[in-house]
Order: sequence, then C-alpha cells, then structure tokens
Amino acid sequence: MFKLNIKIKTDMKFKDILLERRKDVDILWASRSTEPLLPHMLSAEAKYTRDKIIEKVLQNDKVKLMINTVALKRHVDKSVIEKEAYSMVHEMASKAHLPTVRWIGYFMTKVVKRMFLSIYINETALLELKRQMQISQVQYIYVPSHRSYLDFVLFSYILFSYDMALPNIASGMDFYQMYIVGELLRKTGAFYMRRTFSTDQLYKEVFRAYINAIVTHSDRAIEFFIEGTRSRNQKSILPKYGLLSIILESFVHGNVPDIQFVPISISYDRPPEELLFVYELLGVPKPKESTAGLLKSLSILQKPQGHGNVFFNFGETISARDFIDINVRREIILNPYKKLPNFIIEDLAYSIIESHKKNTVLTVINLVALLLNNRIQNNFDMMYTLDDLVVDYIWCKNLFMKYFETKIVPECNSLDESSAVKEEILKSLKVHEDLIVLDKLNQLRVKQRYEGKTDKSLKVKGHSLTEEAKRVAVSAINIAIYVNPTLAFLIKPAIIVASLKEHGLRVEEAFEQYTLLRTLLSTEFALQTNMNKSQIKIEWEEILKMLIEENCLLRSNNVLYAGNNVKLFILLNNTIIPFIDAALVTCSILFEWDEMKKGNATQQEILIESQKRVERAILNGQVRCQHPYCLTLDLFISTLQNLSIQGIVVQSRGSLQYTVDKVMLAKLINVLENLPGQRPPFTYREFLPLYFPYTSTHVQAKL
Repeated sequence: MFKLNIKIKTDMKFKDILLERRKDVDILWASRSTEPLLPHMLSAEAKYTRDKIIEKVLQNDKVKLMINTVALKRHVDKSVIEKEAYSMVHEMASKAHLPTVRWIGYFMTKVVKRMFLSIYINETALLELKRQMQISQVQYIYVPSHRSYLDFVLFSYILFSYDMALPNIASGMDFYQMYIVGELLRKTGAFYMRRTFSTDQLYKEVFRAYINAIVTHSDRAIEFFIEGTRSRNQKSILPKYGLLSIILESFVHGNVPDIQFVPISISYDRPPEELLFVYELLGVPKPKESTAGLLKSLSILQKPQGHGNVFFNFGETISARDFIDINVRREIILNPYKKLPNFIIEDLAYSIIESHKKNTVLTVINLVALLLNNRIQNNFDMMYTLDDLVVDYIWCKNLFMKYFETKIVPECNSLDESSAVKEEILKSLKVHEDLIVLDKLNQLRVKQRYEGKTDKSLKVKGHSLTEEAKRVAVSAINIAIYVNPTLAFLIKPAIIVASLKEHGLRVEEAFEQYTLLRTLLSTEFALQTNMNKSQIKIEWEEILKMLIEENCLLRSNNVLYAGNNVKLFILLNNTIIPFIDAALVTCSILFEWDEMKKGNATQQEILIESQKRVERAILNGQVRCQHPYCLTLDLFISTLQNLSIQGIVVQSRGSLQYTVDKVMLAKLINVLENLPGQRPPFTYREFLPLYFPYTSTHVQAKL
C-alpha cells in the first residue's frame, strides 16, 4: 500500500447534519443558546479585541519602519502614510458578530436543505478535534481543499452546528467589494487580502503584522485555502506558500507553542458551478463576483436537492513542530530577518495536499464517470447497460478500497451487493440527469450540454473554438471533471503503465521513464518534487508491487511486460493519455515557435496556438489529442509552469514572453513522442451522434 508520512484516520463514521435540521424549527435552532468553543486558549491579557489587534499592527516595529521609509521615499509627512496603514488594516480586519452568524445560519439552513440531499461529515474526527481543542493551548489552522465558492460557507455552517467558533477566514477582495455581502462575511469571520501585493511593501508589512497578531492573540482559529483558488477540475492543484509562510513566523518566533494544521477534504456529488467549470476550462472568464450575481445564482435552488450530497472528511492534524526543529527556530530568533528555509514550507504544504488526496471521498458519479469515459473510448458502440455497469463498478470499487483505502460512499452493507449498487447508481443518475441518463434499452447515454449559442461579447482566454468542437467538448469535459478526483489515487500507477512498451521494458528504464513523467506532470497533479531519487524509487516500487499483484504487469528477468489484466491496463492508460498529449502539444509549439512566428512567445499566444492545434486534431481525426479534455487551458498552463520550474523555458523578467532551451526541450519531446501509450480506438467525436439532444440548463457564462 502507498504510505504517507502523516497519520490517516481509518475509523470514518460519517453523519448527515441535515437529518436533524429537517426535523427542527429553523429559527429556534439558529437562535439556540450556545457558547461556541474557542480553540485557542489564551489568558485574558493575551486575548485581543479587534481594536487592540489593529493597534498592535500599527505599533509593529517593522510596520513603523516601513511607514517612515515610504514617507521619505514619497516626500510626504509620516502622518499621511500612517493613515494609509490604518486604512489598510481596517480594510482587512475581521469583525466577529454572533447575531449576524445566527441570521446567516438561519438563511443557510433554508438554502442547504433545498439544495442538498445531505451534508456528511466525518463526525468521529471532528469530535476528536473538538476534544483536543478543549485541552490544548496551540493555535489551530483549518486548511480545506477548495472545490466550490460554497466551501467556506458550508464549513462555517458545520462549525456553528457543533457549537465551535467560526474562524478568521482568509478571503479575496472580490468578496469585500460585494455590496452588503462583503460586510456580512466580515461579521462571520472573514478577513480580506489582496490577490497580489509583492510590489506594495507597506501593505505587505501591514498584512504580515495582522496575520501575526491573529495567530498570536485571537482565540479563534484561522482558515485558508492552501490551493489559493477553486479547483475547476476538481483535483488537487499546486499549493501556494505565501500565507502559509507568514503564519509559520508566529511559531518560529516563539509567539505560540505550536500551530496545528487541520486538513479537510471536501467532495461534492455535484458542484454548484459544475457547468461553469467546463466553460472556464475552455477559456471563458468566470463571472465577476457581485451581489446581483449571487442573487441570480439562487436559481440553482429551483430543483429540490438537485446537487446531491457533500462530504467533509477531516484528516489528522499536522504539527508545525514536526517540520521546524529547534535549531532552525534558534537561528531565526537570533537573526529576525532570516527567512524560514523554502524546503520546510514546501514539505508542510505538500503534507497538507497529500492529506487532501488521501482523504478524498469518492462518490458513485466518480466511478461511473471513470468507467463511462473508458467505455466511450474503447467500445462506444457497445454502451453500458445498467447490469454491465454494476459489475464493473463493483470491480473498480474493490480496487480502490484494497490498494488505496479509499472512502467510497455510499457503502453497501447489503448481502446482495449488486442490487444495492444498482439502486445507488440509479439515485446518482437522478442527481446527474442533465449529463447521464438511461435510455429505453437501459443503456447509459450522455446528454449534449452545449446549447449552440455563442456570446460574442465575451473575450475568451484562448482560441475561439468552432461550434462543432464545442459540441464535442462540453459534455466530454463535464464527464472528465467527475473522473478527476479518482486521479488522486490512479495517476501514479497510470504513469507506469504509460511507459510500458509492447515487447516489454527493462526495469531500470521503466524507473527512469516514471521519474521523467512524474516530474513533467507534477504541476498538473500537485506531486511533490523535492524528493531524492531513493524516495521516488520507494514510491515507484510500492506502486509496481500493486500492479504486479493485480496482474496488470508481469516482471521477468528484470523486464516488465503487460499482464493479463487488460481491463485495468486500458483503464489506467486512458486516464493519462490526454495529459501526455496536451503536454506534447505545448512542448512542440514552444519548440517550433521561432519558425512559425517572429520573436519570443507569450503565454497567451501559446494558449491560443495549443488550443487551436488540439481542435484541429480532434476534428481531423488525428491519432493524438483525441480526447476533448486536451482542449482545457489548464493543461497548457500547467505544462508551461512545469517547464519554467525545470528551466527548460525561461520567462523574461517583467514580461510574459518565454525563451526556450531547445536542446532540453527536444529531448523531452523525443521521450513524449516515443511513449508507447496506446491510443483508444474510438473518439468522443465519433460518439457525438449518440449524444442525447441538448436540454436547457441555465449557465451564466457561455462560449
């Protein structure tokens, strides 16, 4: 089995918190007598009010020094800059207000009961966390995965349900600028931060001082999304280090005895932004956050419980002490301007991301989408009947549970497993009837989700796709979004399978190929890269052992061959092919750019050309790039980011232009072109005539 350096709770007992809410009178529940648990136990003199925290920030030595520096630089009186600093900290500071929390709790109860069937939480883990908070003096940091705008609202709702204080929540300025809503969120614990402020040294010092103050002197926990933004593709994305590094400063300087990070994996049966995610991946800009837009989005409540279930799975807490030893702390205390080593921050960040992955809850739709996506590419003219799907579903589910200890819900405890699985699949299809349906022959069919209208006023980020390409792509990418959560478990085995040649591959060469592909795909799948060769070798051998046990691979005389488990081999191969093909397209365009165009390429130009080339491949039936997921801009962006990290392309300072190391890039292209990964015999374009006709669905942003 795959091991992590963090403990994972295997005793997962999920409870639906909406079950009791459906029995209660909502207003009585929201206004009940409560004493919220404050997780950071502080003495009276150490616990600061909002006003005292603001005062603490403005009296911070580094903030005062920066105020003087900026005043001298601008040739203005110091009082002018002091007012700016005062305005900044007032803009960002949260303002806890229990009556507001109660009213929003009442309103949210109405919304979530209408919107979801259930909100499941790993209650065993949450109650254990609550118990620890009652006896510990450390600061707690909630670090959820980010899958929807609703994440932080639902998490606050859960804490309110369990009489736990709402945290200080890191929020973007987009929410701050929403009329009325911005201030309401502030009163539920939101503090506001600008997206980028690296060039504004005053804001940077004020923000740093504010974070230090709430870590040290707030009796509430802190919540932030380490991924920085929603994952539109519903899988883990690269962690951001900025806020994490600032939070750790309080521990390093001895202001708190420890900081405990609480990873939380959030899984949706059907994310509220489901179809918007598809359009955003194809290049449509997301709708601007606004109060009017929020009110308009309430149209999703038209279908009662139309978004199925939500799952919150709490991982084991991760201690800052385990990553920062006393010697590092001593060095920084002696030299306050010395920064925490990057590898420490990176190790901690990836431990949180790995916990998110390991604790990902897979639902019925994830396995159905995985199997359906595979069937379309290999045998679309023999579509799944419900009975055939049940057989493959049970096989697939057992694989995940055996090797990855994956939590798959619902769990079937019936003696007749196939009957129970069939019932759960039918329930899931009811939630996803806009995408997948059973026809009169009891076969699974995919609905056409592109309505055929183009909003020409929208400026897309990539290439303006043809109508035919959009008809092929929208439903296919919609399915792929539900496949993606399974890749938290499958991607590493898939990388090994993708390297295997028809007549076998020497073990040493297989490991080299695994290392190269793992590095290339590390940005796409948030795989840690600061591992040495021996650590990667251990990881590879554990995965290889699984594939050999499943007879997916055979090992003989130091050579690896394909095994007899063709079903698993093909499934793994088909999951990874779109990612390899999209990476090859980006690399090829970069290599050929100076011959195609004059001057260095910009990111925007690369995105347009890559998407254009993939579209041409799909419509012309070329061997590569046949899966419509290859059209998603995120794949090209992550490849560019990865090549930059490796030093294969270099982004010009102060510009979005790239210069290319053609020698290194040529070697990478040669490897990718010669990968033996088998292309599926059928394509989504061939499957297009079998799509069910378009059914009207309200979407704010359209291609």
